[in-house]
Amino acid sequence: MANVSKCEIPENLLYFIEGKNTVWAKQEGPDTITVGITDVAQTMAGKVVKVRLKKKGTKVEKGKPLATMESGKWAGPVPAPASGEIIETNPDVEKNPILVNQDPYGKGWLVKMKVNNPEELKQLLTGSAAVSKLTEIINGEKLECKRL
Repeated sequence: MANVSKCEIPENLLYFIEGKNTVWAKQEGPDTITVGITDVAQTMAGKVVKVRLKKKGTKVEKGKPLATMESGKWAGPVPAPASGEIIETNPDVEKNPILVNQDPYGKGWLVKMKVNNPEELKQLLTGSAAVSKLTEIINGEKLECKRL
């Protein structure tokens, strides 16, 4: 686990980073991933007040929204890190959106997906490459992560 400016960056996860949108994916099987937003993303968003997840069975393209979130200072899409189908959603984050801020890599997960092409996962950042890219965002935004 890397720690940059109090932001946790688990090095065993896969990261989709597009601009300031930062999403993590954990490979659960050859073509199955769990997806959530990073500590960096939850800090930039501030207190999350609403999470809307796409329904189970929804097919999403890489980079297109698998959820939308709202906070006091931000509302926007959460991009899919790969193309596939949503096979499970986390009902707890819809009922209690603050979980995304409190435990972004645990109880604050958003969806599980069946990936169309597992090769796409190889395009995601991991390890030191992910830490380096997220550090650029942290430094560029002068962030210090905090959990609510």
